[in-house]
Amino acid sequence: MALCQIIDGQVVTESAWRSRTIDRDAPRRVALRSPVGNADGEAGVPFHPIGIGKPLLVQIRHIYTGAYPTGGFFSSAGDVAVVSGVKDFDVFSASARALNLVRRGVAPYSTLEGSAFEDGTMLVSYTPSLLKPEVKVTVELAVAEFPSHFVESVRQTLDTLQGLPLFMPFRGFLLGASQLVGIAGDFASALYDGPVFSQTEKLTFDLAGAAPDQAGFRLMANSALDVEGFSFRDGVGLLDRNGDPYRGDEPYVVLSVDGRDQPALAGFAPTAASTALLERFFSAGTATGASLDALVAGMKLVSDMKYRERAEALGRSIAAETNAERKAKLEAEREAVLKNILTEALRP
Repeated sequence: MALCQIIDGQVVTESAWRSRTIDRDAPRRVALRSPVGNADGEAGVPFHPIGIGKPLLVQIRHIYTGAYPTGGFFSSAGDVAVVSGVKDFDVFSASARALNLVRRGVAPYSTLEGSAFEDGTMLVSYTPSLLKPEVKVTVELAVAEFPSHFVESVRQTLDTLQGLPLFMPFRGFLLGASQLVGIAGDFASALYDGPVFSQTEKLTFDLAGAAPDQAGFRLMANSALDVEGFSFRDGVGLLDRNGDPYRGDEPYVVLSVDGRDQPALAGFAPTAASTALLERFFSAGTATGASLDALVAGMKLVSDMKYRERAEALGRSIAAETNAERKAKLEAEREAVLKNILTEALRP
């Protein structure tokens, strides 16, 4: 696979970045904290720093389908679903798959921009305060012929989720708000058995021997895509060595990783955790959807209580600590934990 940083618009392979074979102190490193600009060449809104104790917002910014969909006998177009997942995410380390987008009648070599999603969401994950030393993000593209009634039911459900993805707790069902949507046979097969594109991005923040990741764009692509000499422009996509938009056979996805605070997305973790809990302990039935709202609310309280207990334990450690440096570190950790308590009444 090819996992690449995008630095000052230039695509730099992950191995080069982590082995420090590029000049990380050169001026173009600044682009890790600010976008390279939009399609008109104007400067973009700066990225916010990421790290332990800070918010973490991961979004899909650009999708290129490459040679897919291959289409059928009478048409070169097909349907595309975009699926994402997060591993080692907080709240029971939930790793539920999520459906971000379903688009019908997509031609091969098409561009799907996150900002242009009509019926879906750009959101891959969000946490108010990062506590994990490493997070893994996976994005997949599934291609099949999806029935019209199913696509419409997905669209209506996504419209009610206020920016959250449509989670998949088990085969046969999609879970969103207090609804269950039955997965069509071809759609389920495409999602679980044969995505045409599947890549995982590892984000590290506090691992010994590893350089902490910075905010910015990330390119996810198969190793068959030779990105040497390529650049990226938000709203346009990858540019080849001649400065022309890449139109080759290999699909790719561009993520943005940012530390921007998004209070409206605070329900992401409890919802993902509820989905993971359903997948582990429940079978899909007609009553499951009706109980989902209560389950998410309950999971939110469980999460808040877990963080409260952790904050209280840290408070006791702070009171007993005499070393100034260790005390400051404990205080910073406690402050990060408190940010993850969503219910104000439960904050110590």
